[in-house]
Amino acid sequence: MNGPGEQSAADRTVTARTVSRLFDRATVVDVALLLAVPAVLLAVASLPLPVRRALVFEYAAPSVGTAIASPFVHLDGSHLQRNLLAYGVLAPTGYALSVASGHRQRFRVVFVSLVLVCPPALSYLNLAIVREGVSVGFSGVAMALFGYLPLAIAAHLDRRFDVAPTHATAPLLFFLGLQLITVLTLGAVATNRVSVPVRGVTVPVTSVLVASLIGLVAALTLVLVLYTLAVRDHVTALTTALRTTTTRPGHFELFVLATGLFLAVPFVTFPIDPIVGDGVLNLYVHLVGYALGFIGSFTLVSIEERLSA
Repeated sequence: MNGPGEQSAADRTVTARTVSRLFDRATVVDVALLLAVPAVLLAVASLPLPVRRALVFEYAAPSVGTAIASPFVHLDGSHLQRNLLAYGVLAPTGYALSVASGHRQRFRVVFVSLVLVCPPALSYLNLAIVREGVSVGFSGVAMALFGYLPLAIAAHLDRRFDVAPTHATAPLLFFLGLQLITVLTLGAVATNRVSVPVRGVTVPVTSVLVASLIGLVAALTLVLVLYTLAVRDHVTALTTALRTTTTRPGHFELFVLATGLFLAVPFVTFPIDPIVGDGVLNLYVHLVGYALGFIGSFTLVSIEERLSA
């Protein structure tokens, strides 16, 4: 029988080997792909301020060009730094989960699709809410990458711990994240008055939004309960598996890190006080980005499964 010291050394060896394999698989293409986004953001940030202002998507005068360009534009350094930090945490985590679960190619397809499609889609979806102002910054696209995490975590659990099929766990994680986001948004709306301009008149809509969000929280709670009951056998398997996951060092730490990130990000992107400097965080585009990221990636997986069946 091995002593505690020998067992600990063996675990460290397995962990080092797992991490080594993960980085051995990293290719020049993947690194270039991940670095392309911050390179573009920094390049755009180096443009003169008047040029950047001309690329901003204005709700009153939308255009295809600004719809595509605006998410890559930042008008001040702190905004750029926050979005670079968000990207620098979310994209590598999604990549690491995908490589560890054997879905490198899936990550590439999802990543490229979200980075190319989400900027114009999110810009024009902003027009769904009647208001004056502009849309600028990469946070909506970063939230789309965040929307990929439920799928990436579910695939990791499926592949490495044989817990449950990806299509069973991923929606449960997505709705859990959506419930947390909705509760945080409710807190932000309830503590900050919201009004919108309608035909030159400012109309308060705080009570309407609060009522709508309370209804959404109730609906999501029901969805979570019903979905959990529908997949209760998989949930039981997940609980059982998590008790033994520490025997798989490396993969367990990655799961803990990704899950902690998944639960922490909403508290940063949906703060109770969304006012930052002279502006207001666009909670709507954060929510839509999260939803688009999950729906797009989950649709891809569903198509993959049908084609391989």
